[in-house]
This record gives sequence, structure tokens and C-alpha cells, in this order.
Amino acid sequence: MVSRQTEEARVVYDDSKQTPERLAAAIDRLGFQASVLSVSAAPRPTLLVEGVNDLKAVRKIDAVLRGLKGVRGVRVDLGTGEVFVEYDGQAVSPQQLLSALQAAGFSARPAPGR
Repeated sequence: MVSRQTEEARVVYDDSKQTPERLAAAIDRLGFQASVLSVSAAPRPTLLVEGVNDLKAVRKIDAVLRGLKGVRGVRVDLGTGEVFVEYDGQAVSPQQLLSALQAAGFSARPAPGR
């Protein structure tokens, strides 16, 4: 994700194939000045949803979850059915996330480790 206001980019990458320094060098070669500000672990999925095989399903999952009070962000991986949800745990619970998807006709479960 790139922010034009702060002139910063957030990059998610496979650390078994790439390093932050190599990514910065590649950006430099494109004519931009890059430096590594911080490195953090990649986000872990919140939920796993079956039957996410088209953009219509992705949009529906996004709409259902964003409709819940306390949900700040949703990202759905079309290929894996992984759903990453940023939410306020005081306003909405993981069970409410699951229940909302199940009410919308999806088969969902917590991601391992959640």
C-alpha cells in the first residue's frame, strides 16, 4: 500500500524469497529513493471461508464484515479463502464475525492459531 501523503509504502512479501534491502534496491532501480523504515511480521488470517471462488463472493464477504460495528478493514484472498479482518475487539467478537458470514451463506471458521 502506498501513501502519497506520507510518501511511504507498506510491502507484504515472502521472506523466504526476498529481503527488505533487496526490495528497496529494486525500487531504487525504478528511479525512486527507497529505504527500510521498519519490518514486522506479516498479518495472520482471522478467518477461513470456503467457496471463495469469484469476485462476487469476495465483495459479499467484504460487505458483510464491514457492515459490523467495530470492523475497520477487510482483505479477502480469493485463492485461499483467507480473510484478514482489522476490528475493535471491544465492539465485535470473532464469533460475531463468523456468525455474520454464516448468516450470509458462507461456511467459515477461525484460522488456525486464532
